[in-house]
Amino acid sequence: MDENRRIPLRRGLFSTTMGRITVYSQNHPRGFGLRVALLSAAFAVLVCALLFVPPLVAEGLDRTLLITAGGALAGALVLSAPGGLFSAWMVRRMARGRPVPPDADPARVWTAHWQITRGALHDDSEVNRLGRILADQSDTSRSPKLTLALGALLILVQLPNAVLHHDGSPLSLFTVFLLCVLAAMVAAVVPLTARRQRGVRRFRELYDQAVAEP
Repeated sequence: MDENRRIPLRRGLFSTTMGRITVYSQNHPRGFGLRVALLSAAFAVLVCALLFVPPLVAEGLDRTLLITAGGALAGALVLSAPGGLFSAWMVRRMARGRPVPPDADPARVWTAHWQITRGALHDDSEVNRLGRILADQSDTSRSPKLTLALGALLILVQLPNAVLHHDGSPLSLFTVFLLCVLAAMVAAVVPLTARRQRGVRRFRELYDQAVAEP
């Protein structure tokens, strides 16, 4: 096979950790969703602290700023629970009742995750076997269009809020920041998703052909 299209099998901390997350999330979606909710809540507390603590220290305990900070934090914490539930639902939907084996090698799982995007088989048969499972999970024929439509809808909803309520406050600046991040994500994710889709389909075809050969 073309060596330039083979993902090296690495057993570093990052590869192993990401592989373990994939294995755990697909075999324990509820536990994964709970952890996502807890991490989201912790991140919300950190962001609110960075945004509102400096103004509160500089201006004192201003009542309006306290109410704004409390409302932003409460809203973020409340949204963390649906975020966890959504993550668990997405993992179940993606796995389609066929998760990667619970005893799968995390490093090979993570290698297979990227190998299928190359549209070529690996020289490790176990990576290919795991890749075939992941390829079925990644069969998102409408994903680029859905991503573009959802991103455009969110931008259209958020844009008036960012423009009409921009007054230089921490909350308005955070709204503008979220809008910019959302636009950048849509611009980057749509072409990347389309490219990944083509690679996944090619990998699946090559694997099925190799298995069918005597």
